[in-house]
Amino acid sequence: MEQFIKKNINIILAIFILIQPIIDLLTGLCLHVFNINFTVGIIIRIMFLFFISIITLFTFKKKKILIPYFIIGIYFIFYIIGVLLFKNNNLFQELQGLIKVFYFPILFISLYSIKDEIRISSLTLLTTLFLYLFLIFIPLILGIGFKSYEITKAGTLGFFNSANEISGIISLLTPVMLIVFITSKKIIPILIFSIIYLVVILMVGTKTPLLSLGITLIMAILYFWNYSFKEKKYKNIIISFILIIISVLSLIIIIPKTNFYKNIKTHLDYLKLDNITEVFTDKELIDHFIFSQRLTFLEKKSTIYNKAPLYQQLFGIGYINNKKVTKLIEIDYFDILYSHGIIGFIIYFSLVIYIIYKVLNKAKKLNFETQMFHTSFLLIIILSFFTGHIITAPSVSLLVVIIILSLIEKSKKDLLFASKFLNIGGIEIAQVNLLNSLDYNKYNVTLILEEKKGSLLSKLNANVKVKELKVSTCKIVVLRKIINLSRQIIFKIFNYHNYDFSCCYTTYSYSCNKIAQIASINNAFYVHSDYNNVYKNELEFKEFFDSRKITNYKHLIFVSNESKNSFLKYYKELEKKTKVINNLIDVEEIKNKSKENVSETKPKNKKLFVFVGRLDDSSKKLKRAINLVKEIKEINLWIIGDGPDRKMYEDYTKKLKLTDRITFTGKKNNPYPYMIKADYIILTSDYEGFPVTYLEALTLNKDIITTIRTSDELIDMKDYAHIIEKDDKKMVNEVKDILKENRKKKKIDLSKYQKKRLEELEKIFNE
Repeated sequence: MEQFIKKNINIILAIFILIQPIIDLLTGLCLHVFNINFTVGIIIRIMFLFFISIITLFTFKKKKILIPYFIIGIYFIFYIIGVLLFKNNNLFQELQGLIKVFYFPILFISLYSIKDEIRISSLTLLTTLFLYLFLIFIPLILGIGFKSYEITKAGTLGFFNSANEISGIISLLTPVMLIVFITSKKIIPILIFSIIYLVVILMVGTKTPLLSLGITLIMAILYFWNYSFKEKKYKNIIISFILIIISVLSLIIIIPKTNFYKNIKTHLDYLKLDNITEVFTDKELIDHFIFSQRLTFLEKKSTIYNKAPLYQQLFGIGYINNKKVTKLIEIDYFDILYSHGIIGFIIYFSLVIYIIYKVLNKAKKLNFETQMFHTSFLLIIILSFFTGHIITAPSVSLLVVIIILSLIEKSKKDLLFASKFLNIGGIEIAQVNLLNSLDYNKYNVTLILEEKKGSLLSKLNANVKVKELKVSTCKIVVLRKIINLSRQIIFKIFNYHNYDFSCCYTTYSYSCNKIAQIASINNAFYVHSDYNNVYKNELEFKEFFDSRKITNYKHLIFVSNESKNSFLKYYKELEKKTKVINNLIDVEEIKNKSKENVSETKPKNKKLFVFVGRLDDSSKKLKRAINLVKEIKEINLWIIGDGPDRKMYEDYTKKLKLTDRITFTGKKNNPYPYMIKADYIILTSDYEGFPVTYLEALTLNKDIITTIRTSDELIDMKDYAHIIEKDDKKMVNEVKDILKENRKKKKIDLSKYQKKRLEELEKIFNE
């Protein structure tokens, strides 16, 4: 259970965030329809707070938070004693108020202590915002639901209870909406979302969302203009300025038809004012119109507080006065001060301010995303003062915690790799070697597989989180598409741009390609082969890469110069994105494993050729190697591997009566004891990228005979291998010459090259 929680804490948190609209909907129904004061929302949120506190202490073993827990617990005892001494009634309501207010610092302390484990996608937050908007929009269209205000003012709130809380949630998530909009290229969904958003904030009747939208847009425009000035894109500034003017003129036309405008007019009529500027001529008018009489409530609450005994001034006057619920000021800072006294206020804000200080000290570097999260943070401070119900309402304070924690630059980068499976194969071995070479003090690594299978799974570093995202194989086409689309949407909601780096490692996999593009803006597409040999004409070649939306990737990584150059023949405009970084191998492991004993013995008085790879004739063309054995009597051949054409190769071997000189060993988890016995490692392929077998052979100081001319950023194989022609007759003559002359190629120490490749990859990870 502990491991499950550790691996899935982000999913658990994300699901709880996503069900907030449903919880608030049930709360509204409990209060307005069933007249139940202690709602299902309070029960669920208290259970969640208890769960987070427990797993923080015992699953993640963050024992240091016992100190703030203990301090808050001691305060709770003194608060309850005060209620019993000075009120002796309504203990239940007092406890409810106590828990609602301290929900935020307890949750903040808990989640901050496991901050490095927390990674909530901006799309999770946007989906939550959409659910709130949708659950207001539909009742609005149908003309049902609760009113935002009991009397006088207009406004609709769907079936939610508190206009201030829902307005606060919409306001704080508005900057997140812009984050997703800027990074998305899907215009139609953005347009639909924007229409629903604008209709709701203009019809809900409160000033807060519109004010927050204004602040958010100003912060976004300032960032955009600053960026455009630096990049000298002055045309963009002019265009944006024109769009701003058009938007303002449109709002001037639309606003008079909204509940927002009706409420302002109603308020002005009530105050007997002709013009909104008259509001600022009198202190009482400012209080009534701008602060909705919060300054009056503040004065009344202050009077009650000052008359209270010293004990209550220290530990709080609570929420009940003369057997009646005291009207909240709806300025969070003062509500906390008076309801929980000087000591409660000090405990509350000393903990909160300390954590915020720690967060800001580790804040991410400025980009558009962090600019918008800083805007949300600014709104938290402003709205807590002007409208309240931000840090004192559990429904809002959960989002406050997530927003503030989103500002932190994590101590570890989050990396995601997507692959098909981990059966034995060149790409799969390279994938495992790469993941096992990473420094897990610097990186959290997730590997997503289409199929969580393969003998190489057991070879993975234990720190890698392995997850499966299956592709449906349902025979009913429509159902299969629905299932796959649903899985893609769910993955997107939880993981959209949620990683510091993502990589489609299995080049040919369409599913892995989608995962990598969803998971991070800093993404890479790894090309392991020369696809000019797979697709013989430009149309097919471009169709393959265009279907992968190759232009959306930030990095295109090739294992060889040849595969990169083939790609650039058709995609010259993407040259700046390309980089050659060959696969990684574990040099020491290969050497150690080569010492293992195997039953096969090297034939005497024969030259032993060893092939290692997948038995797939479309690329490997292993008949060429078999023909070499037929034509050159002093050669024996071991074929290590399996694949779809194994039987065809075995039948061909029998036909040529070579079964005594050619051995099919099948797939081997450890091929190195066979390779170490070889005189030559042989590859007779039509095409390859930069075979991992080359690197393994070089590690074992084995001579290589190959039909593939290839090079990477550090190694040109013509210096280390015997390159032969693909024509059968020429091949035989060339191999005879190699054997006759006993030509030896240069040796190489791959360890230093491994380090350089890893450094290049880490530069990409850390962007």
